[in-house]
Amino acid sequence: MRYTVFFCFCVAVLSLTGCNGLVDPLQRPGTWSATGAANETIAQQAADKSDLISGHGEAGTSGIAAVGAVEKANANGTASVLETPPAMTATVSISQ
Repeated sequence: MRYTVFFCFCVAVLSLTGCNGLVDPLQRPGTWSATGAANETIAQQAADKSDLISGHGEAGTSGIAAVGAVEKANANGTASVLETPPAMTATVSISQ
């Protein structure tokens, strides 16, 4: 009896190993797959192809404003400032 149960278990496991391609929808033939089209589009729009390897800042700016914004966003080691909802600044009253 024990060998029969073990044999049935082994047959079930071996038969399910062939279903890997059927379970994962991205592995089935005829479905969408990543082709790198987004990277190609960005490369076509770049004016200077060297910017794709290493970007550059704007001419005439020192980056101080950007550093302040990043430091504010990363206060306390998290980006919790970015997740807070904006505070209501005005109330509207309708009188008839």
